[in-house]
Amino acid sequence: MRRSRGLTAVAVALTLVVGATACTDDEGGAPRASTTSTEGRVSGAKDQLTVVAAGPVDAWDPQRITSRQAAGFASRTWMRTLTAYEPATDLAGQRTLTGDLARSTGLPNKDASAWTFTLRKGVTWQDGSPITCQDVRYGVARSFDAKISSSGYALNYLDIPKKPDGTSTYRGPIAAGGTSARSKELIQDAVECKDARTVVFHLAEPVGNFDEVVSLPEFAPYKRSREGKGGYDAFSSGPYELEDGWTPSSGGTWVRNREWDGASDPLRRVGPATILHKEGVEPKDALETIVEGDDGGRTLMLDPLPSALTPALDEAGETAQSVDVDGQLVDYLAVSATSTSLKKQAVRRALATATDREAYTQERGAATGTPTWSLLGAALPSAHETVLDRGPAGDAAEARRMLRKAKVKVPVRISVAHRGGDLDAAMKRLEGQWEDAGFDVTLKALDDDYFTQIGQRKVAQEHDVIWANWGPDFPSAGTVLPPLFDDRINLSRTSVGRDYGAFADKDVNRAMDKAARTRDPADRADAWAKIDTGLLEDGAYIPLRQSRLTYAAGSEVTALIGNPVYGGVPEIGVIGVSE
Repeated sequence: MRRSRGLTAVAVALTLVVGATACTDDEGGAPRASTTSTEGRVSGAKDQLTVVAAGPVDAWDPQRITSRQAAGFASRTWMRTLTAYEPATDLAGQRTLTGDLARSTGLPNKDASAWTFTLRKGVTWQDGSPITCQDVRYGVARSFDAKISSSGYALNYLDIPKKPDGTSTYRGPIAAGGTSARSKELIQDAVECKDARTVVFHLAEPVGNFDEVVSLPEFAPYKRSREGKGGYDAFSSGPYELEDGWTPSSGGTWVRNREWDGASDPLRRVGPATILHKEGVEPKDALETIVEGDDGGRTLMLDPLPSALTPALDEAGETAQSVDVDGQLVDYLAVSATSTSLKKQAVRRALATATDREAYTQERGAATGTPTWSLLGAALPSAHETVLDRGPAGDAAEARRMLRKAKVKVPVRISVAHRGGDLDAAMKRLEGQWEDAGFDVTLKALDDDYFTQIGQRKVAQEHDVIWANWGPDFPSAGTVLPPLFDDRINLSRTSVGRDYGAFADKDVNRAMDKAARTRDPADRADAWAKIDTGLLEDGAYIPLRQSRLTYAAGSEVTALIGNPVYGGVPEIGVIGVSE
């Protein structure tokens, strides 16, 4: 039968097989990688983990890594950042931020507009050269290049002037003019190197959680001499390095980095001697390898299992195991602020009350999602109790009473825009109960370039409700609510950006600004939870479904757990293979 290990089994496996994750102070005490000439360089069947994925990975260049899934793998194997989240066996631990390359999570000035990080002693690249403040600054500088699709946080936060169109006056060190005296001054003033180990970030405004922001790959160091080596040049600062480079759509082999010193790394451990990383393997073939392959027992799928393969997993019996984990994305409905039909708050709340999240989720695949009550999932510290909860199936009768009390003419006519194709059936399930409640619903499927279309202002003007989805860049509501509801960064004459309902509220903006400046993590989480509660009570959006992912592995893979903080991926930081 299908097996999904609980935390008790995970903890036992960790203790008996791979050892607990070593957490130490700055000067260490954690295990050090072997420096013998052959250890970790030869793939042994007894000490090799094979990971398989369809791929391809877009890049291993840190500033080009925008996928939370790719970041989750890189962060545990070869890429270190100033701060990082712990590779723990429970959610509370997984969303615990700690110093990584830096000795701590940083020291802000009084208003959190400047942050200082001190690098640990002994941190090196795979060639043995030290990682310095200049490497950190160069990595951040690269993210400004127009040809590098970074996450954009450095552009938004660093104290570097912007042009009227929002682009930076600094173009990065690679672009023409990027090494001019003026360009150097811009980046050196924003990312100040006090000395080789001390970096100070000067921000354009206070950012209370900048310690979380620098956990992103965009803020990882980059060795200037590696420039031009290509987007798959994973120059290691962690316990693993690529043995013979990376071949896109094929993969590579990760072996132990002999220059990595566990005494300078509180997060990572010495895992399997090698990690054979295969790309171009579709889920069906990956599961077949796990069940029937020569080394399937030590194989892990990096792609979630499609629901169509669930029966095959169940039939695999003891040869396979699985784990379920919340994914990154949440489906929701943005309510248009320009809608005349939904102008009244009571009508918006009636629509939310009538929404059958359960039917929607079942139609999309019960194994791939769960009904949800907020954009802020359980992986975020600001997750909160349900608001206006009428149960996952909704309540059409209560919604009808709400419409009568609101004294509006029924049926209330609404137009709902959604992505065509895979959502057609699920949206039809929502339509039925909405109409039972007193709404006259017109579903409009938009096809090509869906998110480009709904980013146009005319969509919010032509439709009352717009389907969308979103997920956090790291476990903070600050990466969810402002991108979706702050009109100042979204709305223009022709575009709504990601504020698909064209929501605009000065009080909400002020509350978001205050939350973003709040330094204390618990106070900040409470502030974001209150903002989200207010949005839900106002009917600004209707949450639908939290994605749910299933990962499969062979029976000899140990400590198989998922990490929702990294978008719902297998936690490579604790996974190993049995002896």
